[in-house]
Amino acid sequence: MVTKAMILASGRGERMMPLTRDLPKPMLKIGNVTLIEDKIIKLSEIGIQDIIINTGYLGEYIRDHVGDGSKFGIRITISDEGSQPIGTAEGVRKALDYFDSENFILVNADIWTNYSFIDLKRYDLKDSLGHIILTKKPDYQNGDFNLSNNLLETGNTFTYTGIGLYSPKLFVKHEDRDLGIILKKEKSITADVYSGMWDDIGTPERLKNARDEISM
Repeated sequence: MVTKAMILASGRGERMMPLTRDLPKPMLKIGNVTLIEDKIIKLSEIGIQDIIINTGYLGEYIRDHVGDGSKFGIRITISDEGSQPIGTAEGVRKALDYFDSENFILVNADIWTNYSFIDLKRYDLKDSLGHIILTKKPDYQNGDFNLSNNLLETGNTFTYTGIGLYSPKLFVKHEDRDLGIILKKEKSITADVYSGMWDDIGTPERLKNARDEISM
């Protein structure tokens, strides 16, 4: 059973300027919760006990905001990557010892979704090194993958949601700095398609749309 997760929260959020000039993107709010809180709450609700969060640009705001996790009833560890981006996969690699060779959930902080992580928590990777959640390509993206018999293939039909279950072995096998490159190289990655609400909060306009949706 999966008990640990990692939230990727180290990006600079340059497309969100000027909103991210003095605040990291995971600290932006939709409704009453910050993007980072939303992921912590969703993970804690399914029984995740330990979460590691990587931080970079203005990361002290995230560290001070989430604390040690006690206010969420879990344990939170911060992996400080400094002011310069090191890449998504390298960020995970830096934290590999934290997972004690156990599979873990990985989620981007800057998405907004009603996806429940419970099925992912129960998923058995078997011989696969990862299982990711896809969604139908939104209008504002080109798409990342196709699917064939639940196996990932390079294509443009679906977009990676930024949600997945991974084996630490994936990040040992491949040396690439970015997870997207690894997912396109590794032949054993499986996937499911999620048809519910999902958005990449990558621009001020998308942030506004998400805020408008929940206020309806």
